[in-house]
Amino acid sequence: MSKRLLWGMITLLLVTNIASIILLTNKSDSSIGELDGEKLPKEVAVIGDKTITAEMWMEQLQKEQGKDFLKNLINHEVVFQLADQHNITVGEKWMERELSIMETTAGVMSAEERQANRDKWKKTLQYQIFLDELLTRDVVLDESEMQKQFNEDTEQYNFAKSYQLSHIVVSDAATADKVVNELEGGASFSILAREYSIDHYTKAQGGYLGYFSEDNSYLQNVYFDMAKELEPGTYSIPFQTGDGTVILYLHHILPELSLQYEDVKNHLKREAAKDYITYEQSPELLWDEIGVEWIYDK
Repeated sequence: MSKRLLWGMITLLLVTNIASIILLTNKSDSSIGELDGEKLPKEVAVIGDKTITAEMWMEQLQKEQGKDFLKNLINHEVVFQLADQHNITVGEKWMERELSIMETTAGVMSAEERQANRDKWKKTLQYQIFLDELLTRDVVLDESEMQKQFNEDTEQYNFAKSYQLSHIVVSDAATADKVVNELEGGASFSILAREYSIDHYTKAQGGYLGYFSEDNSYLQNVYFDMAKELEPGTYSIPFQTGDGTVILYLHHILPELSLQYEDVKNHLKREAAKDYITYEQSPELLWDEIGVEWIYDK
């Protein structure tokens, strides 16, 4: 892409953002724009007899964060454009592994929330991987060493099938039957966990346990035996453990991923190549390659 076209895109972004601020701070209207779908008043805060206007707020935001925000936009555009020019891609299996790992930390989500988050995470991962690839592309490594590293610990690059679970632990079968009856009547599993569960570690979180694979020793084996019989969004019959009578809920399953050397090779190269980089690994090092001009040059 030419310098002129990139400058035009940056200008368009600036104009769009500045126009938004102008619309938000238009004094001729009783309300100035919208925030989260609600009309934004001219005065956004009142402290005693002092007021903070929307105009003051927006000016301060632009002053304190405008440069960094624009730099971030430029960095992303530069990295994605150069990645496209150099045909840099992320392997499907490696991306799925990274997304699965990120999902294990995200808590309970609806299908729509999960997809939205995965789309967002994918962009973040692509940016960082593309950036690393671009900054280390000239480093030459001994591939036999990377192959050796992979062979020494193949399992660490795989992702084990993982179950996202919640549970309700009660002291006796009668209470468990009562909980099941309420679940069958449409009661919320998390609300019932807060009411009935005797597991103090998960009670306040609505019984939420998190993601677990079968090689995890935290949960008893019976949990996985029961989870295998469930469909996502369903709960188990009560079963006995050393901690009490348990009702298990399966939220979601992340499938097993088995990666081969070709799936991991680029990751190994990126990580090894970083040891040979003696300068700060900043996306701004790439600006001259594609040609960037911005308002703060003036």
